Amino acid sequence: MARDQQGLELAGAPASADALDRAVSDYYAWKGDPIATLQEAVDSDPAFNLGSSAIASLFLLNGFRGDNPAVVKAIGAAEAALSGASSREQRHLAAAKAWAAGQIIGATDIWEDILVDHPTDALALRFAHDSYFYLGHSVSIRDSVARVLPAWDRENPNYGFVLGQYAFGLEEAGELRRAEEFGRQAIARNAEDGWAVHAIAHVLETESRQSEGIDFLKRSRPSWSKAHALSVHNGWHLALYLIEEGRFAEVLADYDRFVAPKISGDSLLDLVDASAVLWRLELAGADVGDRWAPLARQWLTHVDDHVLVFNDLHIALAVSRANDPEGVARLRRSLDDYERDGSGDNLEFTVDVGRRLIDGVLAFAQGDYARTVELILPVRYKVIRIGGSHAQRDIVTQTLIAAAERSGQTSLARALLAERLAVRPTERTKAAYEKVGGVTAAH
Repeated sequence: MARDQQGLELAGAPASADALDRAVSDYYAWKGDPIATLQEAVDSDPAFNLGSSAIASLFLLNGFRGDNPAVVKAIGAAEAALSGASSREQRHLAAAKAWAAGQIIGATDIWEDILVDHPTDALALRFAHDSYFYLGHSVSIRDSVARVLPAWDRENPNYGFVLGQYAFGLEEAGELRRAEEFGRQAIARNAEDGWAVHAIAHVLETESRQSEGIDFLKRSRPSWSKAHALSVHNGWHLALYLIEEGRFAEVLADYDRFVAPKISGDSLLDLVDASAVLWRLELAGADVGDRWAPLARQWLTHVDDHVLVFNDLHIALAVSRANDPEGVARLRRSLDDYERDGSGDNLEFTVDVGRRLIDGVLAFAQGDYARTVELILPVRYKVIRIGGSHAQRDIVTQTLIAAAERSGQTSLARALLAERLAVRPTERTKAAYEKVGGVTAAH
């Protein structure tokens, strides 16, 4: 049997192990095309069971439905090569099949089971990391890495990426000082580690260190932009700082230069970031012009996917602001059908909290701000169930505050802004609080 870079055995030829190492490195670095690398190896070596399972999992984690032909083909290829697969490789296939069936939590449990026996399984570690992010399981993002970190060789080429993952987990779990420490260690190893840069960006945003964040991301952009699959997202973090400082023209210029040209590429993370930045700009008072329409058209190609309600929420942002009543109607009909006929973990999240958030932003876009408050306020502490990061979910809080202000619910707006000022004491928040009659001396 061949062995990968972590020393783990796998079914297939040594060339397939080399391909796996390249794919893992690119996956961790947000570079290259890991799926294409693995597919080329599987085409030459059908016995490469883990390659096919990994292809299926990568497609699924990139937002493909379980019945997508590419997913079905990859799972079929892995099943055809099952006879030579180890228990570890068989579990990777089981995880892919669980995710394809909508069992996100079950798939993650299988990857964690693999890591108990094989803590240096790079695919299982990163698949679990991404899954916890999608689930909003902040503490698990941290602990999944903490459990295996001592087993990793510090000289392993991917060790720095693991540090970057740990940094993000620490930030999401609220350990900001340690998060920044580990993130900077990772960047010291590799300045192009986009995920470690992303972890530091989260720390600076959470601590309202806008000026420092702008300098950090602008200065390091030549490095982190090489992580092409994450470049729009790190640019989104830069936009958060700039919006908070009222520098809307810079955000729009970056959107036109770096984001708009990538919309047709159909990366769901890029589409999410595009929707989120335009919505936040409008909440802050900016005019985004006609930028919504092409974004909504691209999003509507996914209107029936319902893989993650987090994505569906961002579809709602786009179609509601693109002056596309039929697009809004399509989304509503599709969600109705999904709630009636769907299954899996995401359905539970949609029914429990996601649909209220989606209907809330649709009401907001229609100017029914009281209805937005009515829908979102009761579930605001359940928002974590839609997944994503604290920074991404903050769009819900910002929308709720704006809806309270615009619906004349001044006391509620003042209370929400007092709460926000306590954790995000920026000049913009302070001004908004004073505008609704808040007294800032105590803060």
